[in-house]
Amino acid sequence: MLKSLTVITAGLMVAGLSFAADARDIILGASMAKTGPYATTARTSETAIDIAVSEINAAGGINGMKIKLIKFDTGGDPKQAQIAVKRFAQDDKALAVIGPFASGEARVAFPAGERLGIVQIPNASSGPKLADKYSYAYRLTEGEFLQFTRLIVTMKRKGMKIDNTQIAYVSDEFISKIVGTKLMPVIFKMQKVKIVGDAVGFPTAAFDIAPQISKLMQNPAQNVAVAGIVEATVKTAKELRRQGHKGRIIGSGISADPDLAGKLGKDGEGTLYAAWFWKDRDARTKSFTAKFNALNKKRGISKTNPHHVDASAYDIVYLLKAAMEKAGTTGDPKKLKAERTAIRDVLKTIKFNGVTGNICFDKNGDAELPAYIMEVHNSDVRMIDSHPAKKC
Repeated sequence: MLKSLTVITAGLMVAGLSFAADARDIILGASMAKTGPYATTARTSETAIDIAVSEINAAGGINGMKIKLIKFDTGGDPKQAQIAVKRFAQDDKALAVIGPFASGEARVAFPAGERLGIVQIPNASSGPKLADKYSYAYRLTEGEFLQFTRLIVTMKRKGMKIDNTQIAYVSDEFISKIVGTKLMPVIFKMQKVKIVGDAVGFPTAAFDIAPQISKLMQNPAQNVAVAGIVEATVKTAKELRRQGHKGRIIGSGISADPDLAGKLGKDGEGTLYAAWFWKDRDARTKSFTAKFNALNKKRGISKTNPHHVDASAYDIVYLLKAAMEKAGTTGDPKKLKAERTAIRDVLKTIKFNGVTGNICFDKNGDAELPAYIMEVHNSDVRMIDSHPAKKC
């Protein structure tokens, strides 16, 4: 798998301009999964990051210094995520890292970052308690357990049928398997929802999942809960409809892709998922969405609207800016170790307002974020309920 390492200064990709880097820059690493199994969801994180960097540099940078952004494509491979953080910390002398993207990558990259003493903040990793063992690890995401619980609570208070359900999951992807085999069963039990039959799993590359879905259809339930990213959710939904499933399809945060509605078409009617970003929340989210869509169009990328992981990627850049300003970061190579640690310490208690909401981190290093319950309707998505973020 081809790995790419690209150095850009803000505005190079957004405005088509370049400038000579100052003798002292604020160096940030971006560990991205632009290729590989997460590419459909992850590739536009780059768009969001580039917008934030460009905006910050145009407004004077951080403490008077421009951000110099260094990118590494991990391909979604945990080993490459570990290589990325080592390269950022040792070769590039970065002050902090945006990423890595997925939970499987974070499991490997977090301990490496801890040894190197550099902050990493993923925008998508939502597996349970991955940052809690490491002082340099934070996540600007919301956990799958809380978000899926919120979805079920919404179904109950909206009077939707949720007496029973079945579960389908991707068996060879870290977080999908955990959600499908561990979290969903526990949540359904807590919410007194009967699980009909055994959960069925299928590998990411499975071309034909008819045999697995036929097991579910032997004893149909009101709903089928799917643990998988957008491609897996679409594949499952279409096969369920083909075999006659009439009920709802409900997804965890893994499925929270704005492209889902268009890809599902008529097969997706009534599908539910929980997201931590809503494009129409206020003027700021609308402005970010407009910029995001415009830059994607310019780059020839087809994306309906920002995914919540795109919003988090954008916010992480601004979050690091706020932390560095509070820490008095200078970018002086002689103070690199101390300034990395100061950034870590500021993040412990920081309060920050972003497009994802009012952000703070709990004792496990995870952000407290809201939930917006989204429903696929007429091949589009609409927000039908919301849950406020928990207090830190």
